[in-house]
Amino acid sequence: MAYKTFSKKGEETKKKIINSAIKIFKENGFNNSSILKIADVVGLKNSTLYRYFKNKKDLYNFIIRDFEEKLIKRINDNLKNYDDIEKKIEFFIREYIDFVKENKDIFDIFREAEFVNIDLSREFYDKIAKILEDILKEKISNDNVEILSYSIIGSYYFIILNYLFWEEKEIDDEKIKSILKFIFNGIDKKGDFEPYLLKEKEFNGDQDKKEFSKKSEKTKEIILKSSEKFFGKKGYSNTHISEIARVSKVGIGTIYKYFENKKEILKEVVKFINKSLRDYTNIYIKDYSDRRDIENAGFQAFFYLFKNFGFRYRIVRESEFVDKETGIWYYKRLAVAYTKRLTEGIEKEIIIDINPEVLSYSLMGVGHTIGMKEFVFKKNGEIDKNSVITVLNFIMHGLNKFLVGGKNE
Repeated sequence: MAYKTFSKKGEETKKKIINSAIKIFKENGFNNSSILKIADVVGLKNSTLYRYFKNKKDLYNFIIRDFEEKLIKRINDNLKNYDDIEKKIEFFIREYIDFVKENKDIFDIFREAEFVNIDLSREFYDKIAKILEDILKEKISNDNVEILSYSIIGSYYFIILNYLFWEEKEIDDEKIKSILKFIFNGIDKKGDFEPYLLKEKEFNGDQDKKEFSKKSEKTKEIILKSSEKFFGKKGYSNTHISEIARVSKVGIGTIYKYFENKKEILKEVVKFINKSLRDYTNIYIKDYSDRRDIENAGFQAFFYLFKNFGFRYRIVRESEFVDKETGIWYYKRLAVAYTKRLTEGIEKEIIIDINPEVLSYSLMGVGHTIGMKEFVFKKNGEIDKNSVITVLNFIMHGLNKFLVGGKNE
């Protein structure tokens, strides 16, 4: 990361700019922050601040890349002290979590990167995945170590969000051990489940209409459908009420009869998306009773949904930065139900005995990171069959399925 250097006083000023920007980006989000506000907090003129950074995006990019470089350096500098693959991955996860905990505000800002500069987000996760790939290549004879690396990243992704950010709790040793147990062993206690592929199933749009027609709110349905398209395509911040009204063929006043403001529309859209995900997943899993079959089918349902309705997932992701409670509600609602079902699987001795709440967030995280990798970071929006089977084998049997000399080798 090449930026020009300044005098000692200049570097101190630059540091003040960065610290103020971190605070303002965190409090207001990128779109609602301004160079004017940052300069005002530091006590500088706009023209002076531009000597240090070209614009707001340049400043944001610097903060994220600095965070990335320091994290990667810290991991790489100490990773060489470990020889065993289990110890290396444990160190990697503990160090990653500790670094995020020490830099919570910056990590919070970074998570918005996919809506500010998608290349930043892609580059970050590719570099983190590369560290894991190098570890895995020592012991795994598999062509898809990249997919496995992203699966590992997913295993702790929502653990960090739920405990460090949403609940503001510690990620204790028991939780880390649960993550590691899942990463190496998967969920299949019996160890004999063979993942299989399912054909894509049609998602009937009439199910959406049915939900709204019960309330005899055809106009509200139209408004929500139009809002969903705009939020998904342009993003929440770039969508205007006037656009929604125009496409819905109603007056702006009519929209305010149903919703107090744009944020209320977003809340309703997120609730609808949550229900759509559960309805679509149920199409795939309804005929199964074995929890392993349900997971095998459910993950494929999620990938198909991501492929066809990725704009909906974008809305959910962005909602967390617009209205924190709505974004958190979406994931926690899924996690509560997921935890209950996994607990039943553990009690039936089908699923390995792991803290079911931690396991639910690990599994959700795997789906999320693979979905981001294959449908957001890539432009073709496809995931090949081999990658799907690799992910499913990881979920069922963990890395031990792939390790040379492992339990399933």
